[in-house]
Amino acid sequence: MLRTPVVGQPQVSHLLWGAHIMLLRRIRRAGGVLRSRLLHGRPSSADRYPAEYRLLRVGTHPGDEWPVPPHVESQASPLEGGADVVPAAPVFGLELFETLFAEYASKPIVTDPPRYDATSVNDRSRGRLLSVHRRIDLMSKSVLEVGCGSGMEVWYLAHHLGSDAWGIDILPRRAWPALEGDRVHLIATDIARGNGLPSDTFDRVLSHTVWEHIEHPHAAFAEVFRVMKPGALAWIRANLYRGPTASHRAKDIPFPFPHLLFSDDVIAEGLRRAGKRPRGAAWVNRLTWEQYEAHIQEAGFRIRSLRFDHYPLDEAFYTRFEGVLGRYPRRDLERGFFTVILEKPARRVVLSPDPPRLSV
Repeated sequence: MLRTPVVGQPQVSHLLWGAHIMLLRRIRRAGGVLRSRLLHGRPSSADRYPAEYRLLRVGTHPGDEWPVPPHVESQASPLEGGADVVPAAPVFGLELFETLFAEYASKPIVTDPPRYDATSVNDRSRGRLLSVHRRIDLMSKSVLEVGCGSGMEVWYLAHHLGSDAWGIDILPRRAWPALEGDRVHLIATDIARGNGLPSDTFDRVLSHTVWEHIEHPHAAFAEVFRVMKPGALAWIRANLYRGPTASHRAKDIPFPFPHLLFSDDVIAEGLRRAGKRPRGAAWVNRLTWEQYEAHIQEAGFRIRSLRFDHYPLDEAFYTRFEGVLGRYPRRDLERGFFTVILEKPARRVVLSPDPPRLSV
């Protein structure tokens, strides 16, 4: 029969207590991994990083005596003549705006800007709907368009694709009274603040270049998730804030990234001097794709498909204004739009103080 010796007993007790704490931490971490996988179908942060990234190892104690360094007055002052003169940063005012405007007039970043006459708008609506239909099948479905604008696509959904078509936008439009009918429903409201629609209503949701203008994108994703049926699909395309055309003024401004370089006041005055409508950049939430992805997953969606529209970076322009553009990852500067297809899972886990149970 083994007996614990009296000498060293505090050390043994300390080791046992440390092992107990480590066991509790492993159990807690395993629970977090399971919860993250059940909720999102993806590993938690604790599961994504190797164990050596999560452990703090204490090195050998260097002792209590510190060496005495040489005494130097004004230690951080630069040596005279020891550094090159830093060039003055460019002034992002009207003079530079007009200079870039003239330089890029013959090589605009958008060579064929969209037209906004009725024929062009209707043609784009039809082409866009057919493109989305080929991806997620809109025929004879209950469909919600977030940011429906004039409502023309909602009308086509009902009259060409046989859908029970609904559209939501912040403000009612002039065309709405003429378009509304038994299968065309148009609602003026902010999707992020609720819309009065019942839960589990729509088979499909679509939204074209609207999400970047939504002030509360997280709430909007949650609301869309609520009104979609289990197993329903959503097609969403949005402009990423750091992309070269995210100012939404590429039709009038030929050079890239005006919204990252100039204030709205400078942009508006520069456009006025160019004989164009004086207005600033059009954006709201400034999200990166990674932030959108976090909102999407937190709402409960599963990502079925993802594609980016890429713009090759103008290297000379980037080098010229690297002081500002260099603050952002190059991949963000090259991403113009994302197009994502989301699925509301048919079955999801509901976590509560009771044991987990599945609800349909």
